[in-house]
This record gives sequence, structure tokens and C-alpha cells, in this order.
Amino acid sequence: MRPVVKASLHYLALAIVSILWLIPVYAMIVNGFKSNLEVLSSPVLSPPTSLSLTAYITVFNALAKPLINSLIVVIPTSFISAFLGAMGAYFFYTLSYSFSKFSSAISDVLFSLIALATFIPYQATLIPLTRLIVSMGILDTYIGIIFAMLIFYIPTGALLMSMFVSVIPRSLIEAAKVDGTGDLKIFMKIVFPLSMPGFISTLIFIIIQSWNNFFIPLILVTTPNMRLVSVAVQSYTGGYGTLYNDTFAAAMLASVIPLAIFIFLGRYFIRGLIALGGGGKGV
Repeated sequence: MRPVVKASLHYLALAIVSILWLIPVYAMIVNGFKSNLEVLSSPVLSPPTSLSLTAYITVFNALAKPLINSLIVVIPTSFISAFLGAMGAYFFYTLSYSFSKFSSAISDVLFSLIALATFIPYQATLIPLTRLIVSMGILDTYIGIIFAMLIFYIPTGALLMSMFVSVIPRSLIEAAKVDGTGDLKIFMKIVFPLSMPGFISTLIFIIIQSWNNFFIPLILVTTPNMRLVSVAVQSYTGGYGTLYNDTFAAAMLASVIPLAIFIFLGRYFIRGLIALGGGGKGV
């Protein structure tokens, strides 16, 4: 196959995937500008006959506080999870290459447990998690939600960062240890800078996951003023009736931040994947 034809097919496939990805975004945007009657009577992909900001203004006023709540929770959760996950990944990396077979076996067991923890469904932890948060006196608080999310996302950060830390040349770490450098300094001066593309990729992943997390804020928040945006959006779907234009506008506003992060920082996510295949040399 000629290079020009091959490149053309690649661009065609990319265009098709991009269009399919953008269709739901387009539908959310245009239907938020319609009246509820027009949403019910017109095709979902047709543009509005008359532009109306009523739904977006109404929904924004209602979601302003949940959006702020989500930012307060998601930002520290994501950075702490990614950073502690990177430290955990380095710990397992050093154990796995230890001269002691016992240390290597312990590393394998602990890492397997962490990997298993990332697949435990939230529903299975409903009772113990709620009792823990209540016993600590942090129910209905930002600290309580952040703490609960860290329980799940630190293992996720360690699992993801282990893929990036493991490709860092072992000789660099051994050379630093020969010079008498401690593990914390090795991590901060060598491992963390070299794994920065992976850290950013992990950070983006955890931000999107924690922003969209519905179950944890649902069970740990009982005060309406503390609701996160993922729970607040659900209230727009009623059992007796639905204002569809408000629902589309709410979905769009709730998606703006993760969409913006993915659009503007997506290239760093790709760089992290490239660095993973480049033996930790970075890009």
C-alpha cells in the first residue's frame, strides 16, 4: 500500500472517530438552546429554530455550588492520589529488583493486592465505608469525600504509575544509591522528573474518574448544599416528568471541565503513553 493511500486511510479513520465522538457533545449543546417543547417535537440533532439561553442560565444558577464542590474535592484528590501513587510505584519498583527473594515476593503480593483493590466495586464497600466516615465524624464534609475517594484512587494511581516507573533505567537508581543518596531524594530528583509524562497522564485519568464519580458522593452527602455536580445532574431526571432542555444543558455544563481538561491536556496524556514505550527517556 502506497504511503499516501495509507496516510489518507488513517486520516479518514481519525475523522470518522472524531465525528462519532463529537455527535453527543453537539446534541447536548444544541438541545440546551431549545425550548422543552422544541426538544420534544424536533430531531435531536437538528439546530434550534430560535436560540434561547434560558435553560443554560437556569441550570448554571442551580449547578454553580455543586460545580464548586466538585472542584474542591477533585483537585486535591487527583494530585494526592497521583503523587502518592507514584511514590508507591517507586517503592514496589525497588522491592521487585531487590537482591532478597523475600522482598521481591512481598512486592509481588502487595502489588497484586493493590491491583485487586482497583477492581473492587464501590457498592461492595457501602456499609464499611459509611461506618468509617461516620465514626471519624467527617460525614457531609469535603474532607470525608476526599478521604473516601483517596481510598480508591491511590491504588489506581500506584497501578498506573507502576507502568511508567518500571521503564526507568535501573542503572540510574543504582548509581544514585552507590553515591549514598536516600530513596526519598532519588524519587524526587530522578524518578519523579523522569516519570512526569506518566504522572500527568495518571493525573488526567484520575481527575476525569473522580469528577464523574457518582456513588461515593451519593452515599456520603446528605445535605443538598454539599452535593457534587455528578449527583446534582441526576436530579434533572424526574420520575413524573423531565425538562429535556434543562437536562441537556445540565449534562453539558457538568461535562465542560473534564472535556476542557481532555482537550487542552490530551497531548500530555499521549506523551505519557509515548514515554511508556520509550523506555522512560521522556519526550
